[in-house]
Amino acid sequence: MQAQYQALAVLSTGIYFTGLAFLKIAATGMPPLAGDRPVHLARTLLTDRTWLAGGTVVAVGACVQAASLTGLTLVRAEPMFLAGIGLLIVLAVPVMGERPTFREWGCVLVLAAATALFADASDGAPGTGRHGGAVVLTSAATAPGAGAATAVPPWLLGTVAAMSLLVPCAGFLAADLARKGAHARPLTGVALAIDVGLLTGTAELMLTGTAAGIGHPFTPVAAAYPALFAVTAPLALGQLQIALQRGRLVIVGLVATATAKTYLLLVGTLLFHEPWPDGAAPELAVALALAVLAIAAVPHHERRPSPARLHRAPNAR
Repeated sequence: MQAQYQALAVLSTGIYFTGLAFLKIAATGMPPLAGDRPVHLARTLLTDRTWLAGGTVVAVGACVQAASLTGLTLVRAEPMFLAGIGLLIVLAVPVMGERPTFREWGCVLVLAAATALFADASDGAPGTGRHGGAVVLTSAATAPGAGAATAVPPWLLGTVAAMSLLVPCAGFLAADLARKGAHARPLTGVALAIDVGLLTGTAELMLTGTAAGIGHPFTPVAAAYPALFAVTAPLALGQLQIALQRGRLVIVGLVATATAKTYLLLVGTLLFHEPWPDGAAPELAVALALAVLAIAAVPHHERRPSPARLHRAPNAR
């Protein structure tokens, strides 16, 4: 039975990357987007048919991911989520013609090694209980029959939500300011992609809490999950489109996904009291370190175009 949920986890990431390809195509025909012009950003996105199609595909991927987490712990789901990076490479390189550098290929290999370690460590992870069609993440703080959405202290949920919103927004503004200036080098999108990953990971946390609370008595904490998802998901989509307009699909997709899934695992296991596999903590720590290294090692700036290329395309950005 668990294999079905693992298949859903892999499928969810594949659907997500397919939607990203639509969003990248839409980005090429859009006017310059900026986070400090939210009305213009929203109007541009919501009136573009290609973007709406991509956004719908991304939303379907999110729903499939939520379904997979009703039968998997986050530790077991992590390697399934990261395995979908293979489809991203296929879409970005042979299909869309992007050419990663040698260093960027190295980051892909590091993330692949992290995925293999996650998969090996997750073999000893405990399964999830089922109650009323939703996951029950049991711990000392969770009463029998209570869902994860009702077990989280309000102060902890509020702290996670506040930090998850403030940090990406501050990072976005800092990256945007650093991008300006006569001598500024064009960003690859990695800084924005990290912000997108934090917002996406937060949205996935809230979606997980929403799914876990289905079928349980209504509480203010349980109601906060869908409300916070409704805030973080649009912010993540807006920043994602800006990142795709300023960076390549392979960079934005790789960094945003690695950041989101790493954040989801670290914060989700704390928030929902999920235990790590016995004896696998060192292996998980190495896997997490490799995932962070893969994110940090991605070049932050594009290579400067040659003078000959600038002469041929004087208007190119």
